[in-house]
Amino acid sequence: MGAINRVAAAFVLGCTHSKLHTFLRPVSFTSCHYLSTVPKEHTKENDLTSKEDTENKNNSAPEENNSSLAVWNGKPQFPDLIHEVPSEVGFWKTEKGLKLKDQVWTGFGRFMRVLFSPEKYDNAWEKSETYRVFRPNRLNRGDALLCEKHGHEWAAGYLVFRLGGALKLTTDDRWLDDHRSIRTPERKDFIIEAIDLRTSLVNDIGLKHLEKLGYVRYLNFADCPLFDNACMSRLHPVADTLEYLDISGTQVTVEGFSYFRVFPHLKWLNISRLKNPTTVKNLLPFLLEILPYDCVVVCDDSRKALAYGSPNVFRDHKNPAKDYIVEGKSGIGDVTVFNDTYGADALQLQDVSTVYELWKTPQVSKYRHSTLKINKPNPSFLATFAKYVKKAEKYPPIV
Repeated sequence: MGAINRVAAAFVLGCTHSKLHTFLRPVSFTSCHYLSTVPKEHTKENDLTSKEDTENKNNSAPEENNSSLAVWNGKPQFPDLIHEVPSEVGFWKTEKGLKLKDQVWTGFGRFMRVLFSPEKYDNAWEKSETYRVFRPNRLNRGDALLCEKHGHEWAAGYLVFRLGGALKLTTDDRWLDDHRSIRTPERKDFIIEAIDLRTSLVNDIGLKHLEKLGYVRYLNFADCPLFDNACMSRLHPVADTLEYLDISGTQVTVEGFSYFRVFPHLKWLNISRLKNPTTVKNLLPFLLEILPYDCVVVCDDSRKALAYGSPNVFRDHKNPAKDYIVEGKSGIGDVTVFNDTYGADALQLQDVSTVYELWKTPQVSKYRHSTLKINKPNPSFLATFAKYVKKAEKYPPIV
């Protein structure tokens, strides 16, 4: 990590790119950066600067680039899209409860070491680890028969549904989170434009099935526990069309930032709540240098992914005649419709709620919530037993 910081520092000091100097201004910000390319008019009054203004000017961007750095005031533009996530924390999830449970299980592990041979609890540990890895991999497997019969788009869509996600088609006016709501019998009409996989167990095996998708503009992997640098390497097939990417709260590290250089049309990137946030902010100039010039980077959004969500009218799962008809254009992902609705200056991408409103990213429905809950890997008794028996190795036996 130290080598990366030294290389990044040398890169920053030696770079003369105007965009990089703009973002290195000594401006205090609260949550994110936004680049605004507004030219400054040249007048005689601007030439008569004071000594203090001259010093501030020398510390800022060069004169040939008059881009300014806009700062978000921290107030969400669409507060109605922010909801309280119900807490599932009981006594055993509190600090006191976790400490008590750890003491009880550690004593149990020390006692079980007397009854079992080292070979038996080593085998139990290996079985629990195998199951922990096997379950997510099984969920991320693609359906080869479905892919052969209906094409890659259909197979990828059903994989999204199985993982507890939602998707939006180019020919549709709303999001879908259930295969029973699909109203596109023609295979040519099933073209995925946006995918929402927040808090799901998607990994690099599942993302391998995105390689044939050619129209994806929006990807949301916020708070996915298995999304890491290997998953970043799987996104290059959609690099030519991807415009909005959310990897906040994932396992991506600064080593995975190098993959961002393959996205030439990226407009918005959320890297909040990653590991080592101080290191992420220190390498932000390097990240801005490899991203497109007008890309907005959000790095300090503290809300959980499921706290955001737009009310989405889902279709009837059984009777198409009961479907709600959306009047006019839904405007999902359409900047023109968004500006016509809220005004020309309403698109503030440094505000996460604005992006969720632009794409109408839906709230998690009851059906989708149940799917995510079923897929959630709850630790089995065997895994807990093996964990604490292994932990008890550093303590002396009870008897």
